[in-house]
Amino acid sequence: MGYEMILIKSLKRMEARKLGLALLVGFCVGVVACFISMTVSTAKQQLSNLPYVVNASPVAESSNSSQRSGRGRGAEGSNPSSDGATRTNQTSSSTRDDALSGGQTKGSNLESEGDKKTEARQPSKNQKEEIIESKQPEGDKKTEASQPNKNQKEEVNESKQPDGPRISKSTKSRTKAACDLSNPRTDVCDMEGDVRIHGKSASVVLVTDRRPRNSGRTKSWRIKPYARKFDKAAMAHVHEVSVRVSNGLGGIPACSTNHSDPAIVFALGGYTGNYYHDFTDVLIPLFITSRRFDGEVQFVIETTNLWWISKYEQILRSLSRHEIIFFNNDDRVHCYRRVVVGLHSHKALSIDPTRAPNGYSMVDFTKLMRVAYSLERDSPIRPGGAGAKKPRLLLISRQGSRRFTNLGEIVRTAEELDLEVVVTEAKMGSNVADIARVVNSCDVMMGVHGAGLTNFVFLPTNAVVIQIVPFGKLEDISRACFGYPSQDAGLHYLEYSVSEEESSLTELYPRDHAVFRDPKSIHRLGWIKMGEVYLDKQNVKLDVDRFRPLLLKARQLLHQ
Repeated sequence: MGYEMILIKSLKRMEARKLGLALLVGFCVGVVACFISMTVSTAKQQLSNLPYVVNASPVAESSNSSQRSGRGRGAEGSNPSSDGATRTNQTSSSTRDDALSGGQTKGSNLESEGDKKTEARQPSKNQKEEIIESKQPEGDKKTEASQPNKNQKEEVNESKQPDGPRISKSTKSRTKAACDLSNPRTDVCDMEGDVRIHGKSASVVLVTDRRPRNSGRTKSWRIKPYARKFDKAAMAHVHEVSVRVSNGLGGIPACSTNHSDPAIVFALGGYTGNYYHDFTDVLIPLFITSRRFDGEVQFVIETTNLWWISKYEQILRSLSRHEIIFFNNDDRVHCYRRVVVGLHSHKALSIDPTRAPNGYSMVDFTKLMRVAYSLERDSPIRPGGAGAKKPRLLLISRQGSRRFTNLGEIVRTAEELDLEVVVTEAKMGSNVADIARVVNSCDVMMGVHGAGLTNFVFLPTNAVVIQIVPFGKLEDISRACFGYPSQDAGLHYLEYSVSEEESSLTELYPRDHAVFRDPKSIHRLGWIKMGEVYLDKQNVKLDVDRFRPLLLKARQLLHQ
């Protein structure tokens, strides 16, 4: 019995010790857990202050290149790390490598944990600037804007406002405003998306529904839509058109009329009314800009000029099936899916097929002239053979300066060479359709350097143009105006330079005068002085014996 009591007391003492030990272990575990919790909390607070911490709230983002969205984490910037959490994908296209204001390039994306973000890039000098924005279906997309270079092509791709014109899904996903200010002949802005034109305020606006952090930021240009940018005197008579890209946060006019076809905005200022300049500054640039639309385009003209429209009505109708809108008299807001402000221009009275849409050339332009005026002949006659008709020579006479003073003698010489001669005058008020029919009926056209030679555009292909170049070292100017353009149009070009003896300047100046001795010194006095002497004061008396071989060569060219 005593032994059992001793055993019971020993067990009680052991249980008390175990309990105390357990309490001690529990206390130690609690202290360690508290320390660990405090350490982790401090570490999280320090990590949250780092500049490249990842936001914990997920957002949905879209990608232009893959057309898929994913759940990810937005970041203010990118910090490429060694563990590969952030990586950069690039394409070889230099165009796509340029990131523009508030936009995202197709092939250059930043991906963080499977989501794509936009990184701004600084375009290098003398590069074309592009601005591209993808449509935001949901969520937020944070981008950084790049700094554009001046006087370079700029593109802005932005999404459409709901109240604008209806556009296809492909248009919604990629809209743009591209302004090319690098051409010395012209400035052109080409805008796609929700484009709104308000005539009385002379403004064209591309509207986007994006809300960048800098909500007041806009992209804008001032364009004079007349293709003679290098000529300050001409451009002084052309009004500016405001072209801008807006995020739609105020000052955006509501649409009055929606149009399904594109529009082209241009001006009839400058030297409009001069026959040569009507073609080289307006009609040929208008052909380059509008022909690709095959008539489904509307012309919006900056100034009302009804007599000019009436004069060239057939050409305008061949390029557009829509009524013309005059900019300055229209208070409505016209909304389009695409608007081109300004006209593309390559060179004097001609087209560079390598730069023109669809490879259009001056041959194509002359074909359009034959269609517009229902001209019958596409090629000249081939002289010779029984019953063959005589080749017809169109002799363009002038009133005022640079006229032929022995016109009758020239006609007789041509007739002696078995040419049928047609004499016509170049008058400002002449009916273009009547002139076109006469010109097209001829095989050879000749005249002294001047606007009348512009009529080569109505000649049949492979006909012959003879330009009489006045005395005074005017060969380069004459070739640039009519020589090279006529050759571009598929015509044979011949040139005859007037000698001192054939010039009426001998009646005004002594033979030892700089006018004869050093014509280049007169050129150095400036265009106005040079023109006053060699263009405004000079008439021509052709030496028909000297000129005869050139007429014979013209006949020979018709056999080719």
